[in-house]
This record gives sequence, structure tokens and C-alpha cells, in this order.
Amino acid sequence: MEIERASLIEGSVAQSNDDSSGSQRLRRKSPYSELTKSATSFLKEHTAYDMIPVSSRLIVLDTKLLVTKALSVLLQNGIDSTPMWDSETSAYAGMLTTTDLVNLIQYYYANFSLADALDNLNEIQLDNYQGLLKRYKSRDTNTLCANPLETLYDISKRILYTDYSALALVDEDKDTGAQVVVSMLSIYQILNFMAMNFSEKKQMKRYSLYDLNIGTYGNLVTATLSTSVIDIVNLFVENNISVVPILNEEGAVINAFAESDIMHLIREGYLAELDMPVSQAIANRPDDYPGVHTCKSTDTLFSVLGILRKTRLRRLIVVDDNTFPQGVITLSDVLRAFIAE
Repeated sequence: MEIERASLIEGSVAQSNDDSSGSQRLRRKSPYSELTKSATSFLKEHTAYDMIPVSSRLIVLDTKLLVTKALSVLLQNGIDSTPMWDSETSAYAGMLTTTDLVNLIQYYYANFSLADALDNLNEIQLDNYQGLLKRYKSRDTNTLCANPLETLYDISKRILYTDYSALALVDEDKDTGAQVVVSMLSIYQILNFMAMNFSEKKQMKRYSLYDLNIGTYGNLVTATLSTSVIDIVNLFVENNISVVPILNEEGAVINAFAESDIMHLIREGYLAELDMPVSQAIANRPDDYPGVHTCKSTDTLFSVLGILRKTRLRRLIVVDDNTFPQGVITLSDVLRAFIAE
């Protein structure tokens, strides 16, 4: 099954930060170094400056903003990450992401009543939230950034070293020497830029995902339609993943549940009802959900990159001929295939 004909399964989607489903990453050494060398050279020839749009909107949150207000900004604008700014020091202060907010939801559901959680969140500012996040999750807020003149190769390696999918581009004001957040750069943008400008498309059409050792396979974390939403939130946090395939009684993929689904439920006012089954949450999805797309390990890198660009999905579920899950392909997996070690 070619990825362009991939199954659109019951109107679902898998979208948020760029990790997979808690399985073991393939470690075979790929013999196809020609593509990697060409792609690495391409990434070294271009800088982040080449990708900064002439006109765009950038949302930056002050660290004195309440967490609940920041969450509203993410939800209202349909974004999954945005830079933070410390107005006292006039400096970039890291990224706020939906993954971090899902972690907070799990923490409060496990340790407090909803009323206590909301009261607490209504008092916490973003600067205090960073300390809370590190204390209970041993997770540093993403303070990674890059200068616009750095190469896409160096930036790609920096992003792939973390479990985030984007970073801020921070420049210096020539007159004052102060930091200036000029834009954001995501893995999706880098891959989209390569798809449009990388000349070695024949090589991408020549090799399959299996050939190029792309993806995560085996021991996938999965759920069923009867699994509660909060149980899936726990799976997200415990396994550091952002999507869980939903299986039927026979073990075939019939749907998927992602962090973006959590954000939609919160936006629709269901924060107090996360003990609902996944089937109910899926029924509340908007009509314009793009759907879950599947592929096979025999699909080419070119076809997979094409569907990811068209749909703006963050991952594809890899299935066999009977739609049983085999693995997950993420944007990080695809970008990693282009980077020479």
C-alpha cells in the first residue's frame, strides 16, 4: 500500500510533540550512506535565515503570565509550542509546549482534586511553572535556541538531541546587545524546506523506510476504545510519547489518540471529565480532523515525506497487510535519516 493511498481511519489524528509510541528504535546500520551524505551537505549549505518568512506572526509569552492564561493562548491559536520571554532580564526563557501541559495535567490528576488543581494553576506563573515541571518530572524546560545564521545541519542535530520538535531563533540587537526572538524553527519546517529544495529526490524514491532504517518498531504502547482518556495521559507521560494507537479486539489499528486530542478536550471544556472512554473523546472530535494515516515499512522515503507535508501530520502508524501495528514513523525519524553521524 503506497502512502498516498494510506487508510484514513475513522476521522482520527495523531499530532503533537515528535516522539513515537514507546517502542524500541531500529538500530540496524543503514548501508545507504549516499543519501545521508547528500542531505547532510545540503543542510550544511543552508542556514535558518533562509527559512525565516518575510511576514509572519510570532506569539511570545511573558514568564509573569499565569499558566492558565498561557494555556488559553495555545488553545485559542491552535499551536503546540511558543517561546517565553523574561521581561525582567530581557532574555529568552525557553519554550512552552503542549507536552509540558499534558505532564502538568497528569501530575494534578494524580495528586489533587480538580478544584485544587485549578486553584493552584490559577496562581502559578510561567516562571514558577518551570521549577514545578523540573521538580516533579525531572524535566528541564526547553531553553534550546539557535542563531538565525547557524546551519540547518547544526540546528537539526540540536533538535534531535532533545525530545522537542522546535526551537526558537534568537538574534542579538546590534545597537543594544539585547536578545531578540525573531522566529521559531520546527522539524516540520526543515523537512518541508528539504522537500522543496533538495535535488536528490531520485534517491528518496529508491529506498524504503526499511532500507533506510527509519522508524520505531516492536513493543508499541497501545490502547482500546474503552481505555479512559486519563489512562492514556498516564501512558503519554510514563513512556515519553505523544500518540497511542487504538486497537480493536483482534489487535488491528482502528484509530489513534494523541496529545492534540487532549488539547481539544480542554478547549471544549472537558478538563474535569478525562475519565471518559476514548470512544467518547473521539466522538467529540471536530469535523475537520485530518485522520490517522497508515503506511508500510516498504513505502519509500519520498512517499512518506510527501504525505507528511500534505497533511501536516507529525507521525504515521506503520501497519502490515492486515492493519496490525508494526511501528511508528515520526518527523524526527525522517530528519534523523538525513543526518550523518
